[in-house]
Amino acid sequence: MKNILVCTALLLSSAGASAQALWRGVPAGATPAEVSALIPEAVPAVADAPATEDGRVLLRIPAYELVGADFAVAFGFEQDRLQSTVLQTQAASPREAQAIAQRLTASLKARYGLEISTKSRQDRSTTHIDRKWSFRRTSVHLEVLDDAVVRLRYRPETVRATNQL
Repeated sequence: MKNILVCTALLLSSAGASAQALWRGVPAGATPAEVSALIPEAVPAVADAPATEDGRVLLRIPAYELVGADFAVAFGFEQDRLQSTVLQTQAASPREAQAIAQRLTASLKARYGLEISTKSRQDRSTTHIDRKWSFRRTSVHLEVLDDAVVRLRYRPETVRATNQL
């Protein structure tokens, strides 16, 4: 009987642990109320915010310190379910953007391992960075855009249908 209880407890705990966690452990598909409960510093976004490729931004954090830079955090929802978390900062110069991205890359490698995709050029004269990680069905994408915008996006990975022959 004791073995059955232990096995049941292990199964229940592993089922909860397999949920797709995005940024700071918030699960994909969470409601705005659930996100607010897990991240109290998240505040309602502008009421008429247009939907973007990341969904409708319902919650945000105006400034969040990460690797020595202040990032704005936006929580994107589709049908009141969390679909993405985007952290973005505007660097003062291309050199600063590259430095922030390099610090983020080191931090992400320590947490998620080697990236699965690197489109970044090896030429030191460019600041373009485009790197992706995949961790427990979550996609993490780091980009430097327009030489000064550093964007870090967390999204659940979509399940691909297998071809049936």
